[in-house]
Amino acid sequence: MDTIIKDTLSQHKIMLDQNCKLMISHEEMLSRIIKEFVEEAKHLSIEEIIKIVQDEHRFQRLNNENSIPGYGTVRFDFFGCIDLPQPDHTIKRIYLNVEIQNDAYPKYSLITRGDAYLSRIQTTQWGKEYNDQNYDGMKKVYLIWILPQAAKKRDGQVSICKTDEKKHLGKIGKL
Repeated sequence: MDTIIKDTLSQHKIMLDQNCKLMISHEEMLSRIIKEFVEEAKHLSIEEIIKIVQDEHRFQRLNNENSIPGYGTVRFDFFGCIDLPQPDHTIKRIYLNVEIQNDAYPKYSLITRGDAYLSRIQTTQWGKEYNDQNYDGMKKVYLIWILPQAAKKRDGQVSICKTDEKKHLGKIGKL
């Protein structure tokens, strides 16, 4: 009986994961995620973002498998890039990774896993967006983690992590 219960729970988690991945891939749902969390899309309407997502020249779903010899393969739930028009009439290319995390308390930090995913996504840009002569060509990456089974007290919680420069001015003591 215990085996049947474990198998049923396991199959339930797999089914939930697959359904969540289908939901985040839906044009309107993805557009709402972009509108809410991507700073470079705040000025656009949902309708405008949907049109961009439907345009294969401005929106690309990328290979969701990332393999590094000796380091293994990561499978992203959703991975793509989007070219967003800006108010100053320029275009900003953004790389977007949306993950469904059904285990709200895995045995590792989601921040650490996010750092690993971010590193892999930035590395995939090598030779396309930047190289050793132009690191400024690297495009911004958004990692968005959705926890559908988070505890009620965390319902609606959004945690934002970002890499930012902090300058320390003044004298530095002896090292």
